[in-house]
Amino acid sequence: MTALDLHRWESGAGPAVVCVHETGVSSEVWRPLAAALGDRALAIAFDRRGWGRSEAPQPYTRTTVHEQAEDLARIVAETAAAPAVLCGAGLGAVAALDLALHRPALARAAVLIEPPILAFVEEATELLSEDAVALRDAVEGGGPAAGVELYLGGGLPALGPGAERLPDRPRTAARERPLSLFAELAAVSSWSLPLAEMAGNRVPARIVVLETSPPLLRRAAEALSGRLAESRMHELDGPGPSHNDHAEGVATLIGELL
Repeated sequence: MTALDLHRWESGAGPAVVCVHETGVSSEVWRPLAAALGDRALAIAFDRRGWGRSEAPQPYTRTTVHEQAEDLARIVAETAAAPAVLCGAGLGAVAALDLALHRPALARAAVLIEPPILAFVEEATELLSEDAVALRDAVEGGGPAAGVELYLGGGLPALGPGAERLPDRPRTAARERPLSLFAELAAVSSWSLPLAEMAGNRVPARIVVLETSPPLLRRAAEALSGRLAESRMHELDGPGPSHNDHAEGVATLIGELL
């Protein structure tokens, strides 16, 4: 199988930090963090499959956490970045975690921003079902664009917790490539939790939440912190998302791990 063309950019110099964006945006969401890191690190950000200037499989109907982690591993290998600090948000955080757990030689550390591992949150099961119905109704009534607007407007609190906080410019990616959004909405919920690997983890990890993080994301982060060895939770102030509105705080965490 021919590898997809994944667009990436780099900024700064020093130890590598590979940034993995969340659903609905592109790698441009990492520009503030790259600026905050300056010359303390080499920031490498890439458009995940189906986003920004990266290719998507044809047809692109679904993806998995493992597939996303393998794309990340390829970026690390192609840029000779290993071991890198893996910094991810949303689905990107779960992909970074998956890679750190299963291929720890590639990871110096992991910074996981609001990882949406809702399997740890009991009440999320019913909410996910309700969101699936709401998304189906929106698409049936107004097409894919209506489903995207429901997501971006915060109307899918379990499938897209906190999506309404995404910055305006990067979120145009969701409107330009709506099928990429639909392809990955179920990726984390279908991930088989690697509980044994979490308990045996030796890659230093920082789990980042905000004081304004949606309750589901906060509870998921707390549960992950309790199960993931070598991890600590950090709460940043403000509205978020942290890698945009609080890039200096995330850069400080990364600096501690370099």
